[in-house]
Amino acid sequence: MRVLACALALVAATGVARADEDDFDVDGEFVPVPKLSVAVALAGHGSRIGGQSETGFGTTLELALGRGRWQYFVEGGLATARVSTSTADPTATVGGRMAHGGLGTRWIARQFRPSSKGGVELFLLSRAGMQRYYLEDNTRLGRAELAFGFG
Repeated sequence: MRVLACALALVAATGVARADEDDFDVDGEFVPVPKLSVAVALAGHGSRIGGQSETGFGTTLELALGRGRWQYFVEGGLATARVSTSTADPTATVGGRMAHGGLGTRWIARQFRPSSKGGVELFLLSRAGMQRYYLEDNTRLGRAELAFGFG
């Protein structure tokens, strides 16, 4: 609940002034997102499946098309998955893999680039996708993902 309140406060704060009024780089101009970009990420994940904890680690590939402050992306990845099978015994787990894919948009709300070598950007993100679990006990599980966030 606190995360949601922080996200809503952040969205409200970005609407106070026009996004490009305070944005600048070394030359005083907004730097648009690249027209085409590719990203590879290593990430950990954690959630709950049937009331039991699930964790894992893996890679994600993202392809994005950009236009001004907007990016439209498709992503997919493969990660390990370890699901608890008992609340009484934390070592009782079943392993496997989790594949995921999704589509999303990213909007650059603020940009500050004090040098030509880098800077800081605030972005808002929305994403929809699917997860598919392949566990060693022959369990197969698919579920939808919906994400809203900032970075």
